[in-house]
Amino acid sequence: MQAGEGANKRIAKNTIILYIRMGITMLVSLYTSRVVLSTLGEMNYGILNIVSGSVAIFTFLNGALSGSASRYLTYELGKRNHAKLQRTFSSSLHVHIAVGIIIVILSETVGLWLLDDKLVIPSDRMYAAHWAYQISVATVFLSILQVPYSALIVAHEKMDIYAYLSIGDIVVKLGLIFLLQIIGGDKLIIWTAMMMSVTFLYTSAYITYCKKKFPESKLILHKEYDIYKNLFSFASWNLIGSISGMAQSQGINLILNIYYGPIINAARAIASQVQGSMMQFSGNFMMATKPQIIKRYAAEDYKGMMELVYFSSSLSFYLVWLFTLPVILELPFILRLWLGKYPEYTVSFTFLTLILALVLSIKDSRTTATLATGKIKTTNLTVCVVLLLTFPIAWILLKLGFSPNSVIIETIILTIIGEVIAIRILRRYISFSIKRYFTMVYGRCLLVGIVSSILPTIIHHTMTPGIIRFITVTLVSISCSIMTIYFIGLRNENRILLKRHTQSILSKFRNK
Repeated sequence: MQAGEGANKRIAKNTIILYIRMGITMLVSLYTSRVVLSTLGEMNYGILNIVSGSVAIFTFLNGALSGSASRYLTYELGKRNHAKLQRTFSSSLHVHIAVGIIIVILSETVGLWLLDDKLVIPSDRMYAAHWAYQISVATVFLSILQVPYSALIVAHEKMDIYAYLSIGDIVVKLGLIFLLQIIGGDKLIIWTAMMMSVTFLYTSAYITYCKKKFPESKLILHKEYDIYKNLFSFASWNLIGSISGMAQSQGINLILNIYYGPIINAARAIASQVQGSMMQFSGNFMMATKPQIIKRYAAEDYKGMMELVYFSSSLSFYLVWLFTLPVILELPFILRLWLGKYPEYTVSFTFLTLILALVLSIKDSRTTATLATGKIKTTNLTVCVVLLLTFPIAWILLKLGFSPNSVIIETIILTIIGEVIAIRILRRYISFSIKRYFTMVYGRCLLVGIVSSILPTIIHHTMTPGIIRFITVTLVSISCSIMTIYFIGLRNENRILLKRHTQSILSKFRNK
């Protein structure tokens, strides 16, 4: 029990640290997005999004392996097998280097073909697009090298270091955005080069810290080929999930570009920025929670693991809903206040991606539980095949003349169907009640969403649009959400636990 309480305190402390980081990075990111859109213009902003996305298509290989590295590093830490932990880290780094080289080769062949023959980019901007593309390839390679080191930091639950490095990253970007506005030259090329330099500094900082603090980060050669086998076996089935995720993101981006041009990519980029900001509210909490889910599975505490999954799934939704509700209600006003002028479809895209963010926030804990078991074959063969349908269905919808909004709507529907299937599959490997899962997680989340939105919606429709309504709706929405979450969304034991640990953590921070 004491060990469990210690783990819960660690989750709470790490969550607070990550939220401090999030608050700083979100404010700076929203500002930089406005300036970048204004400085580059809608056309260049859309080109930047589609070009970087074209490179990102090939990172499905890295996406599969990063999940594998994170799972096995955290698992070995949970088993306290430090010798095998070092061999696992070295194996992971070797594999990531190899994957990075493969992605560069794919980018310089298939990727260039897409850029030259398929994407819709004005001819007078192709020169800049090519430069931005090549710089993006280098940036992706650096990001791939960083993955094993960042996974090691998260596995050790050193969220304070993760937060410091992230804040340093965003501060440097803030300085570069001011520089972008005053220097001459092609802004698209300059900005992508600036982002590559930031990635280089960020990756170097991760490597330096890990080598100083974690002995297992020392690269070694070994002949325990079972580790490579496990990494590749896990990653091979995870690969389908990475491909389906890429189809839902960059695949949709490509289709929208082919049918509507780069301006629609600018609108989707803005929507994705808002979605990403909202997802940080649950993402930071889940980053602090994921290691504990995996470690409880490694310790064979299956009941404790599922209780944490129930609680963290619901709380992830609540954290996103808390700020998504006022944003949804006041979306046009917020976009005008934030960006001034914005591309067509930005409002509808942003609304729909926020709904998708709420769905995704619930599934993160279940996904971690599935990864913890290591038995992902069945899940990825079924669920991810469902998600892969996003791409061909989107193509058919746009070819038939449906609105661009239709591709995001079908993404939401397929994501929900896939999650229902995934929960039923997880039941094969971990004993829990599916009925209780849906009641405790989806039932409570839906009830919180309905009850907390009643009063803010009434106020939104009765007041005159403007800054007064925005402030009023925001304050009422957050207040209603907090009260509804506390009295309806949380179980009694969760309320007691949350109150106790929050007081404990705040007390420790005050005493420092």
